[in-house]
Amino acid sequence: MMKDHTIDARGLRCPQPLMLTKKALEGMAEGERLQVLIDNELSCENLMRFLKDHGTTPELSSTNGEHTITLTKAAVTPVLADAAAYCSPPSSAGGTVVVIHNQGMGSGSEELGKILLQACLNTLKDIAPPPAAILCYNAGVFAAAEGAPTVPALEELARQGVSLLICGTCVDYFDLKNKIAVGTISNMYDILQQLSSANRIITL
Repeated sequence: MMKDHTIDARGLRCPQPLMLTKKALEGMAEGERLQVLIDNELSCENLMRFLKDHGTTPELSSTNGEHTITLTKAAVTPVLADAAAYCSPPSSAGGTVVVIHNQGMGSGSEELGKILLQACLNTLKDIAPPPAAILCYNAGVFAAAEGAPTVPALEELARQGVSLLICGTCVDYFDLKNKIAVGTISNMYDILQQLSSANRIITL
């Protein structure tokens, strides 16, 4: 008798849902079904891409921000390696990473700090080569929020291929989930990957 398997990955962020799915598939028999429950949009996208790239045909259904991924174990077990890599943005090794951790640049006048941050990003988009990545965390996530004067410069940098990562925990904390205008809502794993592989780090 075929056994159905369920993974409850709600509340978990990448790479945990991928690693749990990888482990479950490796222990399943051909024809058995796996259901993964997940409530993080980015983790869901990464998991779907991971499964499709490794020979499975997952089905996705979503209701009120919760996603259910269903698949059947194939006859041949695909090589499920490097799951965590699906949560990682392109490496910034050898490049520069810029960190925005506040709504302004420097300390002192708050108003002046905001002016300086906007001027810095406007200048940064004209510098060659551009940074490999820009990381926004803590109050720095406001730089990527709708209506922020820094958004046009960040959009131009993104078009130049700069990886723009926005801290998901910070977005939730400041209640900006539906207000981020540019960049990818990410997690601490991705942020640390960028910081640890950077050749140099500039903190604004």
